[in-house]
Amino acid sequence: MPGIGVIVNPHAGGNRSDKELIPRLTSALRGHGFVVVPETLEALETAAQKCLEESVDIVAVCGGDGSFFRALSALVRTYGTRPLPLFLPLRGGSMNTIARSVGVRAGQPPKVLAHVQQMYSSGRPLRTTERQLIHVAPRHYGFMVGCGVIVNFLQVYYGGKGRGRGAAAYWLIRAIASGVVAGSLARRVLQGFRADVLCDEERVPHRNYNVLYASAITDIGLGFRPTYLAARKRGYFHLLAGHLTAGQVIPRLHRIRGGCPLNLPTLYDNMARDVRVEFERPTHYMIDGDVLDAVSELRIQAGPMLTIVQE
Repeated sequence: MPGIGVIVNPHAGGNRSDKELIPRLTSALRGHGFVVVPETLEALETAAQKCLEESVDIVAVCGGDGSFFRALSALVRTYGTRPLPLFLPLRGGSMNTIARSVGVRAGQPPKVLAHVQQMYSSGRPLRTTERQLIHVAPRHYGFMVGCGVIVNFLQVYYGGKGRGRGAAAYWLIRAIASGVVAGSLARRVLQGFRADVLCDEERVPHRNYNVLYASAITDIGLGFRPTYLAARKRGYFHLLAGHLTAGQVIPRLHRIRGGCPLNLPTLYDNMARDVRVEFERPTHYMIDGDVLDAVSELRIQAGPMLTIVQE
C-alpha cells in the first residue's frame, strides 16, 4: 500500500503556534506514509517529487488556501500528464475557504488525518468529490483566481490586524458601511482597471472593470457564494467580470450569500473554460487568497480534474 504523503506549511496561520503538529501528524499516519515540512518553494517542489516517487495514493496538505494553491501547482507540474493522487485538504489556515466549500470534514488536522488513514488502510471506500482546477498560465493551479475588488479587499485585510473569519468579517462590515456613505474605504476596495477580456474566444462586452473572478468552488468566504455555477459542468469554471457599484452590491448581498445570480447588465456572468485578459496597465491578481505580482496579461483555463477526500 503506497500510503499518504502529508505536506505541511509551517508558516500557515493555524500551524505556526502548534509545536506538536508534526509528531501528531506522523503518529496519525501509523506508518502508512510520510510527513514533509518544506520551508521554501524549492523544497515544496522536492516534496511533490517525493510524492510521485513514492506513488502515494493520497496527498494531504496541512495549511491554508494559499498553501493548497502552492502545493497543487507543484504537484501538477511534477505529475505532468500522469493521474494526480487524491487530495486531502487539512484545515491549517486562518480562513480554510476551500476545505469548507468542498465539504471536507472539520476538525484538527491530526484527527482528520487519523480518520482518513484508518479508512484508507482498512480498504473502506473514501467519500470524495471532484473539482476542476484552474490553470493560470504558465505554471500555477488553484481554485479561485481574481483581480480588482478581490485583490483590493485582500490588501486591506492583510494590511490590518488579525487574521481569520473574524478579521475578514470586520473589514467586510467596514467596507459595506463605507459604501453606504460613499466613503474612502469603499472607493479603495471598488477601485477598477481597464482591460480587454476574451471568454472562450468571445469578447466580453465591457472595457472598465472592478471585478474579474474565476472560481471552481462556489464559496468565496464568510458564507458568500457568488460563483454558483462553479461546479455545474465538468471542464468549466464560473467567470464573473464587470463593474459593480456599492449601490448595486449592498442591496444584493443576500443574493450573493444565497448563491443566486445578480442579474446586472454591467456584470458578465457565465461558465468559461478559457479566458484571456489584456490589462491596460500591469495589474495584481490573486490565486486562492495569495496576491501575486502585477501582470499585463492573464490566461485562465480549465485545468485537470482533482478528486478531493471529504472524510
